[in-house]
Amino acid sequence: MAIETSRMGENPLTADFNQFVTEVLARWKVPGMSLAVVDGESVYSRGYGHASLPDEKATPETLWYGASTTKAQIAATLAKLIASKQYPELADGWATPISSILRDDFVLEDEWATAHVTLEDAVCHRSGLPRHDSACARTIDGKELAPVDLVRNMRNLTLTAEPRVKFQYCNLMYTTLGHVIETITGKTLGQALRDEIWGPLGMDSTYFYLQEAQAAPAHFASGYYWDKKAETFKEAGFMGTTELAGAGAVISTVQDYSRWLKCLLHESEPFSKDVHDDIRKPRMLVTTEPTRGADLIHYGLGWARKVYRGHVIYSHSGGMHAYGAQTYWVPEAKFGAVAFANTSWSSNAVEDIIIYRLIENRLGIAESERFDFDGDWAEKIETLAAELPLDEAKRTVFLDKPEEPLPSTFKIEELVGTYADPGYGRMTLVGQPHPHRPGETILVADRSNMTWQYQLRLYHVSGDYWLVHLTTLPNPTFLNEYQQGQFRRGIDGKVSAFEIKWMSRVEGALEGECVFKRIR
Repeated sequence: MAIETSRMGENPLTADFNQFVTEVLARWKVPGMSLAVVDGESVYSRGYGHASLPDEKATPETLWYGASTTKAQIAATLAKLIASKQYPELADGWATPISSILRDDFVLEDEWATAHVTLEDAVCHRSGLPRHDSACARTIDGKELAPVDLVRNMRNLTLTAEPRVKFQYCNLMYTTLGHVIETITGKTLGQALRDEIWGPLGMDSTYFYLQEAQAAPAHFASGYYWDKKAETFKEAGFMGTTELAGAGAVISTVQDYSRWLKCLLHESEPFSKDVHDDIRKPRMLVTTEPTRGADLIHYGLGWARKVYRGHVIYSHSGGMHAYGAQTYWVPEAKFGAVAFANTSWSSNAVEDIIIYRLIENRLGIAESERFDFDGDWAEKIETLAAELPLDEAKRTVFLDKPEEPLPSTFKIEELVGTYADPGYGRMTLVGQPHPHRPGETILVADRSNMTWQYQLRLYHVSGDYWLVHLTTLPNPTFLNEYQQGQFRRGIDGKVSAFEIKWMSRVEGALEGECVFKRIR
């Protein structure tokens, strides 16, 4: 296929381009996608494939999860509140310590960090707190949790860096910023976003709560994953985001998001020039060397800023259990694009491939200078989410695993029971037949009460060490993470605890250790 170019004022969604999109969606096994392109004052949009199988077409008006693209709107709202000078709590601007606003709600593991971590540290992911996504719960004993509950739980989570030293993406810090906005405005976060951004921009099909979106007149796209064995799509269901809130609760359409992108590109109302400058300001170094065709990447107010082939680009992705979102804008060209689709990971792949094609066409980047996002994503998904053969997973997680494993010092029935950690909550281990080895037993903990609804499967490695395989229940292809686990014996000779070293496969970094103490 010949490389196209486009000029301002020309519709980039040509017949050839639409055919390219259709082929990419089919190859990556993504049922459908909505796409909007902003070029100067013009907006071009359309849907591709299916929002819901078998016959509900994707359109520009289809509702999708915005996921982590929410973060930029949280940050922009906070920037607007700071610039208004109406809130004494924000008198020090981004340098305001979070604990000065949230008081007893915001407590970190370290006393100095509690007192000194600022709004800016949280907004650009340099607080010292890693993801800890597996610690986020939706319910406890049947009670639904609110964002404040997740914020209060951060005191029980390990810090893995000093504040302002290292970029560590952290959803919980944006949940915290949402709580800050609610605290100082006295409004729900959804209402604050509607008052500050959505209402002024005419984003009337944008929602903050799942129930609102499901009751809306527009169709809400269904989420899927591709079952390789059955060679068919499986539906994953909807996911509530109430407790995550500021980290990723927005549900919207590409038409509404085009209004948001146009505002950013033209530096228009409802934000002042100072707020637009604040939004564009790079604040934290993400990468220390060029990556994916771009120069060094910085993070600011919910946006990653990079220089791609000499052009400044702002972007942010969003990922859910069965949805993906990508937003991009190029200030110098007054050009941007947003895409939403209905699978995990592969949606982000096709959106990246497709939007970069649009950007490269618009900027006239030569074919020889274009980065291979298709090949890069194929490798990335294999690294991030692919399920590993059991023996390979054991060798990967336990580098010093002996050739001949030692027997466990506990009988399997001794390990069955309920365990609890202050930060990661309570779980019950039960015995189940080994899926591949008849006669053997594994241990399983169902954690469907957690935000990401996951299951832990424990496979014996050697002695009292066990491989912990984490999979998400609604979509087994979304996450496949592998952790080190070890049972501990108490002074009474009985099982006293189960320790897990949490390693984020997404970030490739240790998130700390937690000790689930045996409680029954």
